[in-house]
Amino acid sequence: MRKSIILFAMAALLFTSCQQNARRDALLSQNDSLRTVINERDAALQEMLSTINLVEEGFRAINEAQGRININTAGDGTSRKEAIAGDLAFINQTLARNKTEIDRLQAQIRNNKAASAQLKQMISNLEQLLAQKNDEIASLRALLASKDLDIAQLDSTVTVLAFVNADKERTIQRQVNELNTVWYAIGTKRELKDMKILKGGDVLADKDANLDYFTKSDKRELTTINTQAKSAKLLTSHPEGSYILERDENKQYVLTIINPDKFWETSRYLVIQVRV
Repeated sequence: MRKSIILFAMAALLFTSCQQNARRDALLSQNDSLRTVINERDAALQEMLSTINLVEEGFRAINEAQGRININTAGDGTSRKEAIAGDLAFINQTLARNKTEIDRLQAQIRNNKAASAQLKQMISNLEQLLAQKNDEIASLRALLASKDLDIAQLDSTVTVLAFVNADKERTIQRQVNELNTVWYAIGTKRELKDMKILKGGDVLADKDANLDYFTKSDKRELTTINTQAKSAKLLTSHPEGSYILERDENKQYVLTIINPDKFWETSRYLVIQVRV
């Protein structure tokens, strides 16, 4: 009888302990979910604030360009017309960019319930400032016409300058994209050998390596890679502390790149060997 009581007590304690562990796991899971939501919210708000700063900086630059135009209208000669045309081109481009960013902010704030009244007011103020600037530029164009400056000729120069600037921006953007291009490949040992990516324990040592097997990506956007495998290891060299390779809830390995610049500084190619 005494033995039965002891066994019953032990079973009760074990049951209670299991319940407590289950409750603890549930709370930890809720905690993680809440932390994820908070982080996502903070990231969205930070992005909006950065965009607001960018737009405000654009308006400050427009004010400076307007000031230069007012000074140049008092002078004479071809050089001043080119200077005015250049500033008009800059103003047009910056106003267009600011409008795009403000429209994006309005869309973001409609979908963000955590946005404060102050943040909404800041975006509303930017909208009003945009309308004000459009009116000011219209008045400025009228002023230039009244001073016998050929608006059609200025517009033509503005168009040419805008095209040149846009072409320069495209070239710069293309170069930036190329610098941020990376490639990664995931495969079993046999697959990597068949693709001549792995040869005698060396990675990408064969000049006939099949580079089409790699996936092209942008290191600024590539933050996680799900290997969909129960075993995974990096064959290419990447600095410790720049990434985490761990299993997810499905026991599959996921690579998380926490410092892209550092991760890709030794190689723009990533090779992951897996076993499924």
